[in-house]
Amino acid sequence: MKKVLAIILAAVIGLSLSAQPKRLTVKEFLKVSPKDTASYIVSGVVSKIRSASSGSFYLKDRTGTMLVYGIQDPSDPSASIKKMGIMRGDTVAVQGRFLLYAGQTKEMKDGILLSKADGPEHGKTFLERLDRQPSFQGHEGNDAPKAFSKWVNEHVKRPASGEKGTVVVDYAIGRNGKVQEVQVKRGASPALDAEAVRVVKSAPKWKPARYDGVPVRFMAYVTVVFD
Repeated sequence: MKKVLAIILAAVIGLSLSAQPKRLTVKEFLKVSPKDTASYIVSGVVSKIRSASSGSFYLKDRTGTMLVYGIQDPSDPSASIKKMGIMRGDTVAVQGRFLLYAGQTKEMKDGILLSKADGPEHGKTFLERLDRQPSFQGHEGNDAPKAFSKWVNEHVKRPASGEKGTVVVDYAIGRNGKVQEVQVKRGASPALDAEAVRVVKSAPKWKPARYDGVPVRFMAYVTVVFD
């Protein structure tokens, strides 16, 4: 009887171990057959966020780099990359199937995030994480907002009434470089507020900020002085 129980226990343990996903390097994962339906675990460093909206990024280890298209947190399947706190430089372990998309793109589709260790990006501000800050008419860095402020204040129309005041306007520089989401942060009067918003909306395009090599939205503000 004890021998039979031992055999059954060994079989159960063997089945349990065989059910555990196999760990592969990036190079090994990229060699998996498209017909293979098994799920594998791959660990590495997030080298680039490809798309925050689709939850895709590039994972790199000592053997190569692969695309993880669509990452999910098993505890919250609807969580975005931002909510999961995934940034460039993080060390992660993901589990998923190999997919050959459109017959040529090798990727892990809809992977599951198993673990994550924060990288150096988590200790930086948004500005420090950018590859490039937005630039305006050839002016870069801290000179860009100064140049934009000068342009705005040169193009506002002073009211005939001679009304004076200061208006602070919030705006976003979109991924296409256009000035968007213009609104008054601190107003002076309906007339001055409207003119400040008008001129900011009419501004030329910027060169957008870039992060991980792709354009990103950038929030800023400008002070418009009527004197």
